[in-house]
Amino acid sequence: MKVVAIDLDGTLLSEDLTIHEENVRAIREAQQQGSIISIATGRALFDAQNIIEKYGLNCPIIASNGAQIYVDNKKIDEQFMDPHITQPIIQWLNEENTYYQPYLSDKIVVSDRGIHHLEEELHEVVKQDPSFNKDHFWESIKVTIEQNGLQEVRGTIHPTDYDSIVKLMVVSPDTSKLKRAKEYFNQLGGCVVSSSGEFNLEIMSVGVDKGIGLHKLCDYYGTTVKNTVVIGDNLNDMPMFHVAGMGIAMGNAEEELIKIATFKTLSNNECGVAYAFNKYIQENEMVSSGLTGR
Repeated sequence: MKVVAIDLDGTLLSEDLTIHEENVRAIREAQQQGSIISIATGRALFDAQNIIEKYGLNCPIIASNGAQIYVDNKKIDEQFMDPHITQPIIQWLNEENTYYQPYLSDKIVVSDRGIHHLEEELHEVVKQDPSFNKDHFWESIKVTIEQNGLQEVRGTIHPTDYDSIVKLMVVSPDTSKLKRAKEYFNQLGGCVVSSSGEFNLEIMSVGVDKGIGLHKLCDYYGTTVKNTVVIGDNLNDMPMFHVAGMGIAMGNAEEELIKIATFKTLSNNECGVAYAFNKYIQENEMVSSGLTGR
């Protein structure tokens, strides 16, 4: 039994946030041949479910960068952050007037002041660097600020408002602030900090990442991560690439990911997932079974 874990944004999803029919067809064909095709995403579980159900797909899901694992129509694992860690993080973000989203089991919340904070930061960034591309910034974070399940709350989110936080998403056009934030959060201990884009940070409980989530999924199916293939494009996919038997980087992937990948496929706008199935996954299986004559 082969497990294939596929990232969503920048991988299975094209730039217009749709899944091309060629990719859908490749997933269904692989499922029909007995492979377990999983989605592995930084998105919340309910958001990922909403996306794949639009295309009639039924897949196990590693969500929130491994904090949530959903198999056979049930949640088999969910890891919450320690409030002793989330509280100082939220306090710091509030003091810095930074846009952030606490991910909960059933929704994602954001202050109704969040967009205002982004606009103020962007104004300062452009003042310091007039060449900064504002349109690129807004396009880059569009997925985050418009995602399914996002609910605005009035005023400031207080550190003690939520006890059961799955993940914290932080967004800023100020990359130096993101660097400072990452350094501070890492000093707290008890959490891991990753990224799925140029202008964000993703904070989860220690012991949570996509690679660990892949281990848990394989345990459920009675197989090992060495028998897995992963396809992704960004830094939060790296833990999977470090443990999987084969790592396939998208043509649009971060250079750090490409360096550790087994293969590089086409971009997300060129049906790179389908190409990976046809060019690398199926061909590798034929070689392993001796069907190619090599």
